[in-house]
Amino acid sequence: MTAAQNQKRIPMSREEFLQLPEGPPHYDYIQGGAIEVNRPTGEHQQIVVWLASNLWEYVRQHRLGDVWSNISVDLPTGDLVGPDIVYLSAENLHLYSRGYIQGAPDLVGEVLSPSNAGYDRVEKLDPYRRAGVPWVWLIDSETLVVEEYQWMRDGYLLVSTPPPTRPFEPKRFPGLKLEISATFGAGRDSSLRSE
Repeated sequence: MTAAQNQKRIPMSREEFLQLPEGPPHYDYIQGGAIEVNRPTGEHQQIVVWLASNLWEYVRQHRLGDVWSNISVDLPTGDLVGPDIVYLSAENLHLYSRGYIQGAPDLVGEVLSPSNAGYDRVEKLDPYRRAGVPWVWLIDSETLVVEEYQWMRDGYLLVSTPPPTRPFEPKRFPGLKLEISATFGAGRDSSLRSE
């Protein structure tokens, strides 16, 4: 399944995109087109909130910067995206201004659902690569597997993908352990399962 089959793309200039009213529907702007993004499911949002709050607590405790969820990011490539989770290091907090981030964040996290996995893995990952975002996390909302990628000159290198039975210990944050499977695994309310 390709991202293009699932996502509606409307060719337009960046200036036209900036004139669109606030959603819904919500759009990203990637390489000359507005791409309609799906509204997240309850399960997707719970994982985002849990991950962002755990990361936020760790980052604040160690005075490493700041964390947001679902914030607009204006990448230096001209692409405008809305990652599920964004981290800015203390050195890069100047990139946050007027309610959004202008520049390449230190880390973005995307929670993958069946309706958005292809889009996040292909169309959204490419702008992060071109902008030089140093770290990307892809979290599968069904399997609870986390893929941790580090930016390299030739593209992203998969540096960690622990099995869902083990905590996720991000290379970027020594000492942080995220018990995703223990939190969202067995006993989870089936009504919150993604589409």
